[in-house]
Amino acid sequence: MKVLITGISRGIGYGLAKYYLEEGAEVYALGRSNPFGDAVRFYKLDMGAFEKIPHAIEALEIDSLDLAILNAGILGEIKLMKEWSVKELQNIFDINVWANKVLIDEISPFTEKIVVMSSGAAVNGNPGWGGYSLSKCAVNMMVSIYSKEIDSKIYALAPGVIDTDMVAKVISGDHSKFPSLDRVEAGRVGLEEGVKRIVNTIEKLDEFENGSFVDVRLV
Repeated sequence: MKVLITGISRGIGYGLAKYYLEEGAEVYALGRSNPFGDAVRFYKLDMGAFEKIPHAIEALEIDSLDLAILNAGILGEIKLMKEWSVKELQNIFDINVWANKVLIDEISPFTEKIVVMSSGAAVNGNPGWGGYSLSKCAVNMMVSIYSKEIDSKIYALAPGVIDTDMVAKVISGDHSKFPSLDRVEAGRVGLEEGVKRIVNTIEKLDEFENGSFVDVRLV
């Protein structure tokens, strides 16, 4: 099995890369750093520099992929919508949306299944999630559109609340101002369990309509 994963340096991307390596998969990766050494085919890349992605994919010399998990993303701050500047929103969209757009364009000709990480924040509309919610909502629609335009199967996947550095940053916010943080803190699962839920859901994605948004907590 050949798998591409973005953002493997820590968190969900790290956990997924570890899982697929242990399963004997051939793992390709893009990101800021590579904790797996020669075990993966890696190209160092800031995903915000999305204009460099075509060269990165070419350098990895991938002839085919069974699965691509486009995991890399950023949260931004938890704050009121009026406090977000357009520049901050653009930065989140560059990484969470446009980098994935370029990746899909590059890999879809030779990839069987593409999974783009989304979030429950894409549909919840909770106060404080501003740029992150908007970017993941855009991811869901982008995936829906691509499902009608490319041959690869493609899905947006909400991984649930997994105990990562990103979640630690979230729950450090003002719970009295943003009540949804209480639910995030209470709903956390460990990385190993979270990765298992993601992998199990990926294996069931063919049961869903191509282009769907799927939340692992509802599968």
